[in-house]
Amino acid sequence: MKESDNAAPGNEVPPLVDVAGMKVGLMTCYDVRFPELARRLAVDGADVLVLPSAWVKGPMKEAHWDVLCTARALENTCYMVACGECGPRNIGASMIIDPLGVAIARAGETPTLLFANLDQARIAQARASLPSLANRRFAKPELA
Repeated sequence: MKESDNAAPGNEVPPLVDVAGMKVGLMTCYDVRFPELARRLAVDGADVLVLPSAWVKGPMKEAHWDVLCTARALENTCYMVACGECGPRNIGASMIIDPLGVAIARAGETPTLLFANLDQARIAQARASLPSLANRRFAKPELA
């Protein structure tokens, strides 16, 4: 399945949403393959990226999901809450990854309820020890 054959790209960067004092950036499924959106949301102030997905099963797809979600959290020093739809076509594999790329909660291929504490202090610690956002030299990503 090639999602880009059936989906049209958006033309706006989603605004951040405030949830319990944390700024949440919204992405969806295929967006995880584009580091620019995650970076833009982080530069705009996101503490957390939320990614609902219906990630389709296929060769290496589970590995792609894991690597891409972890990379988006680590490279932007923010939490990634990746929700994977379960079922005969999809991998499930929901996960919560902290700002240093550590999976702090994971699910398998069946419906599961995950809980994790998202901590502003952990974000601050990650950004102090890995100052990639502060040291970046590129302009803020913009939609073409």
